[in-house]
Amino acid sequence: MKQTMTFNLLTVLGKVIPTNADATRELHNQTAGNPDGVAAAKYLGDMSHMTFMHTNYAESFNGDLLFMDIWNSVEGMQKFFSDEHVQAGASMMFSSREAVVWSKLDSFLNFHFPCPSNVKNDKIVGLVRGFVKSIDEAAEIHNEAISGQTARARAAGILSHEFYVRLAAPGSPEALEVLGVDLWQNADRMMAHYMSPEFQGSGLYKIFASKPKSSTWVHPKGEWVEW
Repeated sequence: MKQTMTFNLLTVLGKVIPTNADATRELHNQTAGNPDGVAAAKYLGDMSHMTFMHTNYAESFNGDLLFMDIWNSVEGMQKFFSDEHVQAGASMMFSSREAVVWSKLDSFLNFHFPCPSNVKNDKIVGLVRGFVKSIDEAAEIHNEAISGQTARARAAGILSHEFYVRLAAPGSPEALEVLGVDLWQNADRMMAHYMSPEFQGSGLYKIFASKPKSSTWVHPKGEWVEW
């Protein structure tokens, strides 16, 4: 029998209660980074936990904090977040938050490149999120556009490109909200690529039924409990 493994992306985006990045880091490491909690999350299927703030957080801290976790069990994820201690920790960290589970869209072209050893990887993330009319139609438009941009993006320092669809609740209609996730080595080169006439004219944004939301994120300074 063929074995398969399913991984889902969990994004948690919210406004934190602490008033600066250092205080946020300290509270994160005490709550989400608590050793017992980390062990429980890993046991239930949390394969990766990463933290991000807006690329300009050091100059203008606005309280936005993004978690991106990869889980191999939706049931394990639900069990973990139903724990009262986990909920209490989240309430200490966030004044408001949105948690969304996403499923990888294998019909969308994706790629992963190694990071050259002589290049510092700052883990710059570019996100684009919006609604599409049809997943199949969006995949066709996306694949044609991205295939013509991959070489230019790689030359500019991209490391990976993936698209996800919001996981619909059992018995619900197909979800039509998608999330694009790009990982880059350098914020300036990333923005230069996104704003270039070649990228803007590629037709990629035609996959969306309305104007999508885009944002850029960086791993904040300091020692954050991650895995």
